[in-house]
Amino acid sequence: MIFLLTANTIAAVASIAFAALGGARPAALSDSGAPAGGERFYGRMYAVRGVPLGVAAAIAPLSWPGPTCSLILFAAAAAQVGDAIIGVAARKWTMIAGASVLTVIHAATAAATL
Repeated sequence: MIFLLTANTIAAVASIAFAALGGARPAALSDSGAPAGGERFYGRMYAVRGVPLGVAAAIAPLSWPGPTCSLILFAAAAAQVGDAIIGVAARKWTMIAGASVLTVIHAATAAATL
């Protein structure tokens, strides 16, 4: 269980970092030269949802074990599934791989905390 908790915390921190980066510098994640207004808007939208969800995924197993924790972690896993699907559509293999790994970690931790 310690391994899952550690992996989940690392995964959540990575998710927070990418969400914050997307909000602060959206071109860094989209590989565009200069972000347009819409890209900055959606980068910020991603950040204001991704950062709190990542924080919740990081602290839930340590604070609220049981059904509440599992609900939060399954929500975080679902968000990562969405990111992987977006990665498939954009053919961004690193996004697919990263989101897939985070999905597995969050879902495994959720199942273990039930």
